[in-house]
Amino acid sequence: MALHNAEKSADLWTTPGPWLGMLLGLGTPLLLFVYNRVGWIAALVTLAAMAGIAWGVMARFGNADTARAYGSPALARYNTRFLLATFGYVVGMFAAMAIYNAGMPAGPLAYAVSLLPTLPALAMIFVMGRYLVEETDEYLRHRASLSAIIGLGLVLVLGTVWGCLETFGLVLHVWAWWVVPAWAIGLGLGQSLLSRAENAREGGDEDADIGDEGEA
Repeated sequence: MALHNAEKSADLWTTPGPWLGMLLGLGTPLLLFVYNRVGWIAALVTLAAMAGIAWGVMARFGNADTARAYGSPALARYNTRFLLATFGYVVGMFAAMAIYNAGMPAGPLAYAVSLLPTLPALAMIFVMGRYLVEETDEYLRHRASLSAIIGLGLVLVLGTVWGCLETFGLVLHVWAWWVVPAWAIGLGLGQSLLSRAENAREGGDEDADIGDEGEA
């Protein structure tokens, strides 16, 4: 069991989870910033770069050695689904912003355009829930649950602190769509933090075992 956990607690930055979380969390605001300040051509280049990074991460995860060390069939499906939902969210946000700047339509179509990014965002939640149901490895399921809680905790802390400061006019207003990118950043950071904690714990256990053997 110790070897099993040690293999799976290896640096999670060599797996898609943290990378995809940071790609969504940082890439979405960056894409909108580039679009608003530079233009749509630069935004398309940024989107293409994000797609290239995501493809590279997923290609690395497809390596047989990496899959054996970190993966499970459910985890592989989760990463593919989450990647698709992530790009659906980014593209939806980009498209909605472009339509808005070109001239927002009136009536029900305006609501459809405004809510365009929400469907992929809801898909991310569904993908996470489905993974927790499909995953048969209790260790991987536990780690994913803790990472999601860390992401949620980051959203609650940022929302509460910023909301109070905004209420009293101390900071600028921030649109609520930041929730999804912030959660994704927390999800990625949570996986990395858990990996480091597990590695430290495994290293301490190994040192203790070596000490016991030396005394014996």
